[in-house]
Amino acid sequence: MKNYTAVALLVSGLSGFSGAASAAWNWDLSCGSFACSQTSSASQTSNPVGGPSVTVTGWSSATSGGGLTQGYIESWSGVGVQYVSSETSAPNHALDNNGHFESVLLDFGSAKVNLDAVNLGYTNNDSDFFVLAYTGTGAPSLGISSYASMTGWTLVGNYPNAGTGVEALNSGSIYSSFWLIGAGGFEAGVGVTSGDKDASGNWRGFRSSRYDYMKVASVSGTVKPTTPGGSVPEPGSLALAGLGVLGLIGMRRRKSER
Repeated sequence: MKNYTAVALLVSGLSGFSGAASAAWNWDLSCGSFACSQTSSASQTSNPVGGPSVTVTGWSSATSGGGLTQGYIESWSGVGVQYVSSETSAPNHALDNNGHFESVLLDFGSAKVNLDAVNLGYTNNDSDFFVLAYTGTGAPSLGISSYASMTGWTLVGNYPNAGTGVEALNSGSIYSSFWLIGAGGFEAGVGVTSGDKDASGNWRGFRSSRYDYMKVASVSGTVKPTTPGGSVPEPGSLALAGLGVLGLIGMRRRKSER
């Protein structure tokens, strides 16, 4: 009886191993790992102690469906995008869709991350944003992409009127090394929208009252665990291994009873 109990516990423990090995992290993009002063640079990196780092770059397009060009990251109460030198003052120092259509790329390197929340440290006027995750092969090259043709990218969701604070994401089971957060709404094949819909569910046009301004103060999520070989243990296979041990114990008991 003791043998059966021990193996049952083993199977239970192994089945939950992969989930228990997952690690939740928060990446501070404001005054933690980043310099606590208003600076602009081509990229900035957040390095949580013991966790994977994330490198943030800023991207912009002159049109809602147009090609993307790398800009500068503005760091203060979170990250925004500076496309031209005139965008250093509020609210254009933020991530916005007034004049240019801006987004920030989060690059987690070799780590696969499931983002579950975005924290906005600054908002102005409207505050709609969208989140895309890269689910294609290899690494994305935004410099040859356009908002209207984001090959390999999956829309995680549009989040209207978020306001300052934490917004939970509905990213499901998506794990990716690359995430894109942009101002406004998003529709595949169209590009960036105002983020606002009318009563019929159609996107409203851009105008001053619908421009979105925000800064991303932090993001949080779970890092996908890997074994030394690079694969994630499947609960079903681990449970079968435990049942195999149970079968061997049963054979030994039958032999001892003869």
